[in-house]
Amino acid sequence: MTETLSDALSRAAGADHLLIALDFDGTLAPFTEDPADSRPLPEAREALDALAGLPRTTVAIISGRPLEFLREVVDPARRMVLSGSHGAEMDLAALPDLPDDAEHDIHLTAEQLDLLDRAVDATEEMVSRYPGSRAELKPAGVCFHTRPIRDPRVSEQALEEMNRAYSELQGLRITPGQQVVECSVVSATKGDGLRIIQAAASPDVTVFAGDDVTDEDAMDLLTGEDLGIKVGEKESVATQRVSGPQELADVLSVFADQRARAVTSIK
Repeated sequence: MTETLSDALSRAAGADHLLIALDFDGTLAPFTEDPADSRPLPEAREALDALAGLPRTTVAIISGRPLEFLREVVDPARRMVLSGSHGAEMDLAALPDLPDDAEHDIHLTAEQLDLLDRAVDATEEMVSRYPGSRAELKPAGVCFHTRPIRDPRVSEQALEEMNRAYSELQGLRITPGQQVVECSVVSATKGDGLRIIQAAASPDVTVFAGDDVTDEDAMDLLTGEDLGIKVGEKESVATQRVSGPQELADVLSVFADQRARAVTSIK
């Protein structure tokens, strides 16, 4: 018999040590025209804050966003484990028995810096050709956003051209997304971020939720009693699915209550 999402969450809530890891854009937060405006839904933020305050419960955010953005927007209280820039930046300081400076920052070589400069130039040139598009700079890469472009055909054309331009720059890791294409001069993935967090936190059960193709690298690591939740309609190896950020926020609210009850009975 196929396990329902409700049953799967009830099972996960009873884990001795639980890790719940989530993507940001399209998962905790709805997409916005300007990426800087994106914020977690209030119900999701409240649930994550509640979960982060529970014993034997680790909350992690694994995102393509820069680490500093995650600190400011998602975890100003510094109670969560953070992985930014698709696993290239890490902040494990919220875990017990680790030093306060348990962070992994990005250090680029001269060659990587030169490649990044060329990628930024190519992105800014594309932005100048497609009014409404945006460039988003990151510590090791750059994103080309087309969400503000109203004509979907123009948006798709711009993304295709940007992808080709990035492909001509040897050494970039290119990651397509929903009305965005991103490139990076480092090869880290969200799977790398989750792997580091799991090794440090040693959870009995991991719950991971994400909406995009980049989240599949993390989904692929889930085994045994772990639970993957796909947000949206894209193909996924995840065994469970919700329709969008609002449904996930509702699920997290219920899950936070379940986990709070469960930890009181775990000896």
